[in-house]
Amino acid sequence: MQDNLWEEQLALTMRDALAPAHPSDSFRKHLRANLQLAGQQQAARRALRMRQPQSVNYWVLGAAALGLTVAAGSMIAWAIRARALLR
Repeated sequence: MQDNLWEEQLALTMRDALAPAHPSDSFRKHLRANLQLAGQQQAARRALRMRQPQSVNYWVLGAAALGLTVAAGSMIAWAIRARALLR
């Protein structure tokens, strides 16, 4: 019972404090035009983002290729040296 009284009091206080707003027609038209423009711009940005291919970081790709080459070269050198020691 106590909870209901508290909730009713809160609802009454909020109803008194928050008066409904009725924006003018010119404000509504301006808001609608701005929201439509923002939606069109966002759709255009999304479409542009989809068309652009992912950029490749050539420095990282080059460093990976160099590392792979050095690793393969060292494995080959190790195999040749191990073979030479066995003979």
